[in-house]
Amino acid sequence: MTGAHRGQARTSRGRFHSTPQTAVGTEQSPIFRPGGLARVCTWPRPRLPIRWPAVRVEVVEPDGAWDAFVAGCAGAHLAHAGAWAHVLRDAYGLRAFYLACRADDGTLAGVLPLVELRALKGRRELVSVPFHDVAGVLAREEAAEAALVDEALRLARARGCAALELRQQRPLTGRPPAGNDPESARVNLVLPLQANPEAQWKALGPKVRNQVRKAEKERLALAAWSGPELLDGFYACFAQNMRDLGSPVHARGLFAEAARRFGERLRFVVAADGARPVGGLVAIDYAGAVTVTWASTLRAERARCPNHLIYWEAIRWAIERGAARFDFGRSPVGGGTYHFKRGWGAQEEPLAWTRLAPSGAPLPVSAPSADPVLARLAALWRRLPLALTVRLGPPLRRHLAS
Repeated sequence: MTGAHRGQARTSRGRFHSTPQTAVGTEQSPIFRPGGLARVCTWPRPRLPIRWPAVRVEVVEPDGAWDAFVAGCAGAHLAHAGAWAHVLRDAYGLRAFYLACRADDGTLAGVLPLVELRALKGRRELVSVPFHDVAGVLAREEAAEAALVDEALRLARARGCAALELRQQRPLTGRPPAGNDPESARVNLVLPLQANPEAQWKALGPKVRNQVRKAEKERLALAAWSGPELLDGFYACFAQNMRDLGSPVHARGLFAEAARRFGERLRFVVAADGARPVGGLVAIDYAGAVTVTWASTLRAERARCPNHLIYWEAIRWAIERGAARFDFGRSPVGGGTYHFKRGWGAQEEPLAWTRLAPSGAPLPVSAPSADPVLARLAALWRRLPLALTVRLGPPLRRHLAS
């Protein structure tokens, strides 16, 4: 179909004719060539009768059917959970567009969670999904994948967005990831889990085991709970660490809303010296994996290894939950967090983040540090009083997709 305009297809004589495009919320849908664009393909004619799959794309309120489909798909990730549409709406007022692709018999063939974000510079973007490492299109067929991307681009144009960002783990068919700047080169790090904590402990390297034991000898108290009771302890560490890193902190309400939506599938783990929290993390069980979404320890306490203590407790919990994988999240290759995660035995999983202009043209993916405005903000932020950053951080953080 090279050279064909959007919404047109070649006839058997090489001419074009118009075909309808997929529209959100409508029952009318085009026919898709597997792996192709949203148009009818009538040239060249197939030698044998072929029934091309008919699909339609619509915006839905994610429900149990959404999560059941996600759970049955290879490549499913925590960010595909329907709960995030509600969490981000209730915590930050962000508007979500959860796209569902259905076959002609009404069954789900693919999903794409999208959230509209207004960046600090004022431009709008559609992101799948902000504040997460892996999301993007999840589809069982190339036709569904193409339909979802096509509709996302149409939606980006309709909403006046400057870009569509799909945080893919697997590259989109026919759309290789754009060239990224070196600073944005990151990988996801995932640990395959053993059948029980004892076997997992034996599989750890001696350095990691010694650091866990060191934290225990430091008499750091450990608490883990699925309810919001430990939220304050975690948030105290998280807010201070974000200030020290020069990053606006998330709203406390984001974590409270996540705890409410995920219930027993979410775990706060906090290490404390007496009544003073020194480290904490948030782990969520979804689609066969436990993912650490946020984690922080106080810089002054890192020599006591609270980080190793809270991560070991989260891994133990993941095994108890029957998870097959422990997702540490993404890190820049060769950085400090990368080596920390690799030390546990985590394996690299490449990421294929893709940014597209509303026209479909590829855009580069840049690291936040490459933005001079954000770099100046980070330098200023480190010098602000902690209480002020907790107050000013959430209104800014809701505009930052990373």
